[in-house]
Amino acid sequence: MKTRLKEFAYSSPMWTAIEIALFAVILFSLPNALKSGETAEFILHIICRALAVICAFVLAKTLNFKLFIKTKISLAEIFVLLLGLLVCVNNFPIIGFIKGNVYIFENAKIFRYIIYCIMIGVAEEFVFRGLIMPLVGWYFKSRKRAPLITVAISSLIFSLCHLFNIFSQGIVPTLLQIGYTFLTGGLFGIVFFITENLVFPIFLHIVFDLGGLMFSSPFGIAAGNMWDVLTIIITAALSVFATAVYFVKVYNYKKADS
Repeated sequence: MKTRLKEFAYSSPMWTAIEIALFAVILFSLPNALKSGETAEFILHIICRALAVICAFVLAKTLNFKLFIKTKISLAEIFVLLLGLLVCVNNFPIIGFIKGNVYIFENAKIFRYIIYCIMIGVAEEFVFRGLIMPLVGWYFKSRKRAPLITVAISSLIFSLCHLFNIFSQGIVPTLLQIGYTFLTGGLFGIVFFITENLVFPIFLHIVFDLGGLMFSSPFGIAAGNMWDVLTIIITAALSVFATAVYFVKVYNYKKADS
């Protein structure tokens, strides 16, 4: 069974990646589709995310994907991580809190919210960076600038999986989500590519979601104006700088291998 699975995955890596992505979308959407009570929905989210992690881990082991290679990182990699962390921390409505434009609900279930964000980060990184990204990399391994293409295509798959939110969020919010998830997917993908350890993109993903999902239903814990003018300016400048640094880092890595 394992041999047949390997043969199929390596003979059709892109199709396998798409199948995994579609399965993840269905699994992650299941709690919302069942329209159960808030507590039951939360439990279902945890169960579905945990199931995704288990399946992704087993499949990654079967396909001999190395998810936790490095234990030591260089100064250059530390800089990359700190820059990524800065981008993720900026996703918190810090200026909104300072100005009093954002507030936490008095009855906010913060512990539940933290668990929810952790499970999202862990599950999505195992699936999209731990499985889909290596499969895409296998498909493009002989191409020039393969790492750059791999990060871009795997991030595109990650972002397009959010297209299904159009039924619950509407067109404009969904298109915006697809845009920024492509960028964050690129961030997490490059961090995984450079560090060769899934722990780092998982950590960044969790930090990003802890700040960004505060206003999201049904488990949000805050309300107010997250995107004031100053926050938008800082986010745009930081995003451009981080994108440039990450692009050069991956581009030069490939250049060194050529």
